Amino acid sequence: MESEILKTFDDQHHRTGVATRAEIHAKGIWHETFHCWLISEIAGEYYMYFQLRSASKKDYPSLFDITAAGHLLASEVPGDGIRELREELGLPISTRDLEKLAIIPTVIEQPPMFDREFAHVYLVVKSEQFENFHLQLEEVAGIVRAKMMDVMNFIAGNTVQLHIEGFEVLVNGEKKSLNLMAKPEHFVRYNDFYMTKLMSLLKDRFQ
Repeated sequence: MESEILKTFDDQHHRTGVATRAEIHAKGIWHETFHCWLISEIAGEYYMYFQLRSASKKDYPSLFDITAAGHLLASEVPGDGIRELREELGLPISTRDLEKLAIIPTVIEQPPMFDREFAHVYLVVKSEQFENFHLQLEEVAGIVRAKMMDVMNFIAGNTVQLHIEGFEVLVNGEKKSLNLMAKPEHFVRYNDFYMTKLMSLLKDRFQ
């Protein structure tokens, strides 16, 4: 994966060339990613889904993250990121299910990695049961969901815990239910601008 070739950009999202994923993260070069949030309506409430990253992942192991996300290769256009939902989550999602929300810049700096992304953010608004997920276990160890309003309060700092429910797959292949009060340290930490912008867009879209 570190040898993947990605398009590079300046901080104004102007194309500058290509580089390997390893070089991009080492030097903090801007590049493009695909972010997709799965939203379901259940009994009149909207829920957001998070993936549990595998413990074997190089970056952010065993943390909760965007439903599906990935780097866009130099040969790809943003919608091609749909492969992440198919490969990692096993969901039969088509491009017709994708709803483009925005392009949001986001930065995560955890030396020696400097991750500067222009994230093409999509929604899939579809009712999915937990049994519909078929996980690529080397990438994803579980799926959980939380009420969207609870997520908004959590991101805003109005609450210090977020109730999540779902499942994880243990090392021995056993599927185990998850029902817990998660804290900020249980999630991949995106910069405040990304999360504030995302919550504002979701509020406009669903309220």
